Amino acid sequence: MAPRVFGFADASRQTLLESEAQATRTIVDLRIDGAPRARCAAYLREHGFVGTLGGQFTSSIVARLFRNPTIAGLMVDKDGALVDAGHPGVITRAQFTQLQALDEAETKRNDDGTPVEVAPEYDYVFGSTDLVTCGLCGASLHGLRTNAGNPGYTCPDGPRADRPGTCGRVRISAPLLEDYVGTHVVARLLLPGTLAALEEAREEAGRQLAEQQEKLKALREGVDELAGMVLRREVTAKSAALAKADATREVKSIKRTIRRLQKAADTPVLGTVEELVDWWNIAPAESKAGLALLMLYRIDVFPAGRGTRSIKPGRVKLWWRHQPPPPPRRAVEPDASS
Repeated sequence: MAPRVFGFADASRQTLLESEAQATRTIVDLRIDGAPRARCAAYLREHGFVGTLGGQFTSSIVARLFRNPTIAGLMVDKDGALVDAGHPGVITRAQFTQLQALDEAETKRNDDGTPVEVAPEYDYVFGSTDLVTCGLCGASLHGLRTNAGNPGYTCPDGPRADRPGTCGRVRISAPLLEDYVGTHVVARLLLPGTLAALEEAREEAGRQLAEQQEKLKALREGVDELAGMVLRREVTAKSAALAKADATREVKSIKRTIRRLQKAADTPVLGTVEELVDWWNIAPAESKAGLALLMLYRIDVFPAGRGTRSIKPGRVKLWWRHQPPPPPRRAVEPDASS
């Protein structure tokens, strides 16, 4: 049987999963109104949705969802025509047609009319973990391609309201960093006591996950109660609006924490260190991130010269969980040129 498609309750596709179905309708509306697929993916992440295989939504995953006729209750017959598939659709056929038209209109083409090849989506191991930080300012490094199209981790360039004090002075190749960390993780797995330490860390992640989920539930209930408090004149509408805005920001932060803890808590329990090492070598990026979160407090990355093809001593600092926790993140150092 085909795998479950986002928006449907199971692989039979006879019943919609309403929360996912509504989210799909929302991002389809966003897309038809002109939003890029990256914004649609961000909406799903911000609202706590993950793919049916547990991965975070990216623009390429959203693109595949939008190209799947299943979401409109359709299928492609042997002649290549769209026909009714015999199951409900999340969106209408007209909406699906609009999505395909937008896709075709945005496809870049060469002079001979053939589609321009674009770099495939890179699956960043540490992209949504907040595990990799700038060694200068302490900001979380984001996954971002260079102008040449090479995937890397970079410190956000310049301060914004949601990231004050970032320096934008640290960048590192994603494959270079991920291979470096992976080599050290595998070496650490071979040390005595590793499995016991991992199990303890997994249990702690599970406890923290339950606490954050309860906190999120209470916060949402509090937001729902605000409307009634306004009607009962227990608070003013202005106060309620300010409280709701604060709660919305906190909900976003808690959801990010929950996603991070979920990755750690979902790391598989394997019988031997050898099995865990073998698993690491073939695991998807999302799963590797979970194991790294169990083993590491933080990964600090410092600047290096241009064109560096290796990680020199002192450039990357790994803070292992079985050792004392890292010090507070460093403040931005003054630029000597200023």
